[in-house]
Amino acid sequence: MNGLKLNIRFKGPFSLIAADPPWPFGDKLPGASRGAEKNYKVMTTLDIEHYLASEHIAVADDALLLLWRVSAMQQEALDVARAWGFVVKSELVWEKLTLKGKAWFGMGRYVRASHETCLIGARGKAAALVEDHSIRSVFSAPVGEHSEKPDAFYEIAERLFPGPRLELFARKKRKNWTQRGDELK
Repeated sequence: MNGLKLNIRFKGPFSLIAADPPWPFGDKLPGASRGAEKNYKVMTTLDIEHYLASEHIAVADDALLLLWRVSAMQQEALDVARAWGFVVKSELVWEKLTLKGKAWFGMGRYVRASHETCLIGARGKAAALVEDHSIRSVFSAPVGEHSEKPDAFYEIAERLFPGPRLELFARKKRKNWTQRGDELK
């Protein structure tokens, strides 16, 4: 299982999958903690594409994928969604804030990133299962640890789509989710 810890609540098939893959940036940024590879183990895009099959993860015929992508790897994220059997239909944008509520001033080669994008992929008749049609495509929340997603994202996911829910590459245990991640606490 690639050394990933498992927090099992349900064995599948899963109708909601949230994933923040350990994308392989390849950047050689200065400093002790700048860049993904200095904070966690990364995977190749091909390994991420094969992850569901290699881990024998059962996905429901009608399912939703919430896949976090990085700006520099848009095509790779589309390829992963397709490899996992999903068609990208929309996106959710996290406007990053400081703890004082100001716009986050992130890194970037072209522009300074103050947001992250989560692709929304569908399989089968997923649109018919959406539970809350009032969710907006942009939400604001403070940043946490490196690559940590805010609690507001999980609240949106739970309002949006029924379970059973699976979070891949998880870091923090969550109630009503099955989770896999080598940093799961």
